[in-house]
Amino acid sequence: MPERGDAIKYKPSLAGNIAFGLIYAILGCIFSLIVHRHKNKWAICLPVGAIACSIGFFCRLAIDPKDLMVPLFVVQNILIIATPSAFLAFNYMLYGRLITALDPQFGANNSQARMEKSRYSLIPPRIVGRAFIWSDVTTFLLQVAAGSMIGNAGDNRSLIDIGDKLFLIGVCAQGISYSLFSVLLTIALMRLVGERRKTKINLPEKGWMGFDRSTVTIFGAIYFSSFFIIVRSIYRIVEFVQGHDGYLISEEVYLFVLDAVPLIFAIGIWAIFWPPVLLEKIAVRVREGLHAYSMEDGAAGLRVPSNESSSRSGFV
Repeated sequence: MPERGDAIKYKPSLAGNIAFGLIYAILGCIFSLIVHRHKNKWAICLPVGAIACSIGFFCRLAIDPKDLMVPLFVVQNILIIATPSAFLAFNYMLYGRLITALDPQFGANNSQARMEKSRYSLIPPRIVGRAFIWSDVTTFLLQVAAGSMIGNAGDNRSLIDIGDKLFLIGVCAQGISYSLFSVLLTIALMRLVGERRKTKINLPEKGWMGFDRSTVTIFGAIYFSSFFIIVRSIYRIVEFVQGHDGYLISEEVYLFVLDAVPLIFAIGIWAIFWPPVLLEKIAVRVREGLHAYSMEDGAAGLRVPSNESSSRSGFV
C-alpha cells in the first residue's frame, strides 16, 4: 500500500474516538435492554445503529494515514457515515405508530389495508415507514459504494473525486428525504391542532393546547431528534461539497462536534422518553377524551379501536 494521506488527512484522536465509541456503545446497550424489556421488535434498528457507530469509532483507533489498511478504512467510513440511517428509520417507523395512537378512527374496522388513510396524515401511515426506509436503503448503498471507492482509489484522484460526488449525492438525498418527513410530521401536527381547536376536545391530562403531556412530549422529542439529524446532514453535505481537499474533512474535531455529538442528542432523547410507552398513554387518553366529547354532544356510533392499534401488524 503506498504511503499517502489522501484517504484520511490526520491521525485519529485516541481519546476522542474511545470516548465516542463508549458513548455509542452505552446507548446501544441501553436501547437493547429497553427493546427487550418492552418487546418492541420494530425498534431494533436503534440499538443496532448505535452499536455499529460504536464499532466505527473504535475501528478508527487502528488507522494510520501513513500505512493505511484499506478494508479497515472502508469499514469505519461506512459504519460512521452510512449506518446512522438506522436512526432515521426509527423516526420514520415511529410516525405511523404515532398517527395510529392519535387517530381513534384509524383501524376502527380492524382493517389491515396498507393504503388506509388517516385524517391527520398526508400519506397513509402504514406506508410512510416503507417509503422513507427504502429511500434510506438507497442512500445507504450509495454511501457504501462511495466509501469503498475512496478507500480503494490509491493515488487515483479522479476515482476519489467520483467517490466524493457519490457521497454528496447520498447525503443530499438523505437530507432531502428527512426534510420531507419533517414536513409530513408538521402537517400532521397542524391538522391535529386544527381539529382540537374546532371540536374543543379536551383530554383528561392537559399539557399544551389541550394535548396530554405524552403527546406534547413525543412531538417535542421527535422535533428535538430531527433538529440534530438535520444539523448532521447539513454538515455532511457541506463537507462533501468542499470535496476531499476541503477544510471540514481535514479536521477531525468537526467529525466529533458536527456529526457524533448531534447524533448522540438525536437518539439520546429516546433513552429518556421511550416512544412505545408514550404511545400507549396517548392511545388511552385519546379514547377517554373522545368518549367524553361524544357523551357531551351526543356523537354516538363512533367505534374507537383499542390501544393495540399503535403496535398493530402492517407497520414496518
